[in-house]
Amino acid sequence: DVYKRQVSTQSTWGAKFHSFRETITKMPEPYNKVELFSLYSISKGYMGDCGIRGGFLEGYNIDKQVWREITKLKDVFNLPTVGEVSLDLTINPPKQGRESDETVELFENEKKEILDSLKRRAIMCTDYLNKMVNVKCNPVDGALYAFARLQLSQGVFEEAEKRGMSPDLFYCMEALERTGVATVPGDGFGQKPGTNHFRTTTLVLPETSLHDAFQRFSKFNEWFHNEYKHTQKERTCLLYTSDAADDLLCVDLGGRRIIKKKKT
Repeated sequence: DVYKRQVSTQSTWGAKFHSFRETITKMPEPYNKVELFSLYSISKGYMGDCGIRGGFLEGYNIDKQVWREITKLKDVFNLPTVGEVSLDLTINPPKQGRESDETVELFENEKKEILDSLKRRAIMCTDYLNKMVNVKCNPVDGALYAFARLQLSQGVFEEAEKRGMSPDLFYCMEALERTGVATVPGDGFGQKPGTNHFRTTTLVLPETSLHDAFQRFSKFNEWFHNEYKHTQKERTCLLYTSDAADDLLCVDLGGRRIIKKKKT
C-alpha cells in the first residue's frame, strides 16, 4: 500500500503501479513460492526529498535462516530519529478520527504541495532537455532525476581524449566550470557502450532557480556543440600572404598574383 500510494501520487504522467508481491500471490505453484524482497526509501519520495534517510525491507517467502541473518545485520545500524519519524509518517500518515482534522488537513496540504512541485519540476526538466541541441531525454516520471542522452561530434571525442577524459565527463566538467550546474556523466551508470549520457536532478528549489539553471545550461549546451562540432583537422587552416596584400591593385591567391584592371 505504501508503494502504491507513493508511485501513483508521485507519477508525473499517471503511471500505473504494479505490485510484484500481489502478482506472485496470484500465480500458480511453483511461482507463488518465489522469494521476494521489497525495499522502500523515504529519501526517494515526497517525505525525504533526497535528504532524509530511512526506509524498510519486506521479505516474502524468505527462508527463516536468511531472516535471522538479516536481523543480526539490522541490529548493527541505528536509524536517525528524524528518519524514523519521517518513515512512520509515510507508512502511517495522520487519519481522520485518530488525529485532529487540522492535523490531517495540514499534512495532506503539505504533501500535495510537495508532489505538485515535483511534477512541475519534472515537466520543466523534460521540456528543457528535449529542446536542447543534440540532447534527448525520456519523460521524468516518478523519479527525482533525468537521464539524458548526448549526441556528440568527433571533435568532442578528440578533445576529451586529449584531456584524458571520457566524452560525457568532459561535457559535464565543462558545464560545471562554465555554468556552475553540476551533472553526473553517464559512464558511471553502466550506459550502453558507444553512447553518452548525463544525469541531472529535478530537486532544485525554489522552482525559479531551477528555471534559471536550465537557461544557463541550455546556452552552454549550444555553445559546447558549436565549439567542438569540427575535428581538430577541420579546424586547422593555412593562411598565406605576401607583399601583394599591401598592393590595393592586386590580390595573392595561392602564390599567384592577380592584377586588377585600373578603372579609366
